[in-house]
Amino acid sequence: MTRTRSRKPKLTVQVGKEISSPLADKFAKLLMGKQQVVPDKTLEDHSTEGYELYNTMLRKDTQLSMCFRLRALTVMAQGWQVQPGPEDPEDQAGLAAFAADVFGDIRNFDLSRKRFFRAIAFGFQPTEIIYKLRDDGKIGIERFANRNPERFRFDADNELLLTGAGGFGGEKMPADKFMLNTWGSDETPYGEGLLREIYPLWFFKANGIKELVRFIEKFGSPYLWANYPRGISKEEQDNLLNALKQMIGNSVGIGPQGTDFVVNDFNRTGVIDVFRFLIEEYVDRQYAKAILGQTLSTESESGTHALAKFQSKGQQHIVEEDSRWQQEQLNEVIRIVVDINFGAQPRGKYPHFRIAYEEEKDLAAYFTAIGLAVNNLGLPVGEDWLREQSGIPAPAEDDLPLTGKKMPAVRFPAMDAGDSELDEKQEEASGL
Repeated sequence: MTRTRSRKPKLTVQVGKEISSPLADKFAKLLMGKQQVVPDKTLEDHSTEGYELYNTMLRKDTQLSMCFRLRALTVMAQGWQVQPGPEDPEDQAGLAAFAADVFGDIRNFDLSRKRFFRAIAFGFQPTEIIYKLRDDGKIGIERFANRNPERFRFDADNELLLTGAGGFGGEKMPADKFMLNTWGSDETPYGEGLLREIYPLWFFKANGIKELVRFIEKFGSPYLWANYPRGISKEEQDNLLNALKQMIGNSVGIGPQGTDFVVNDFNRTGVIDVFRFLIEEYVDRQYAKAILGQTLSTESESGTHALAKFQSKGQQHIVEEDSRWQQEQLNEVIRIVVDINFGAQPRGKYPHFRIAYEEEKDLAAYFTAIGLAVNNLGLPVGEDWLREQSGIPAPAEDDLPLTGKKMPAVRFPAMDAGDSELDEKQEEASGL
């Protein structure tokens, strides 16, 4: 019997080819002058002005705007630095120092960085890089100019286009002149902003406030009613009605009885409390959940220590995610500036923008645990590792190290005596 040898199937790998893109539809790619359509169902269903809907949401809702601002400020408060690339660890005055100097010289750098975070709301935030000639003859950055996303689209090759009115037409923008700050999606350069998810809440709140205003206008003040005697003239009726209008506005009425006044005051408290609950207790809390990650604390009037730690940990994860995201954007800016001034570098030579987003350690508890591990359990702990974890650097060779002072041991005369003499002194002490 002849046994045939099985062959392994030959695999063909197509490097860089994408076959399942949501933009694979040729019609979608060629629509509106070879532009990618904005894959945002919220804008498609509820906006005739594109991203202007999201601008309106942020402009008209202070609570919503503040939540996004707080998310940005949490990262902004961490501080930043430029670190040398892994293949250039001794770079003290080279590429890393140059990049740090460029960032330090950018006008309103902190404000621009905070505006980058609007990408979390919109999905992407086009930012134009405005270059300048430095005093040393090299090219630096004067400022960043954050632009309205409504003015931009992407072509079939994910290249940024500056469009005309209504999104028609489009001029391709140089890649080294713009940061895209795409957030929330790796399938489309438009990203997936949080405002598309928050829109139903915002719509509910905006219309709820309108209804509340109408209710207050109609029932917010007492309704004044006057009864007039039957048979009086139309002129006298009008005079009575005008007198009431001067007293209380338009919430008035007249009837053919006596001329006594009746004040009809509606019970408004219950209705207003319902509106307050729906807007403050529901919608605003949902804003905080979606943007800031305050999931459990916003549902509980009082919490435990474990609950607070859980919430803090969740918020820390958001800070880390946002920090890494902005690091990626600014690392691309560093690459562009380095290439312009020094030419293309090996990958490991490029400096890195670094945000210190790590959670702060409780050093007192940390050192207590280390002391327990070393002294009580006998676990060996490396000094280099401990310095790295605690953030305490080793003293330089020409540095004067600080040494802690130990309390001297307290000794009694009996402690220096021999055992027999100590026993005698103990007997003397017992006879006192």
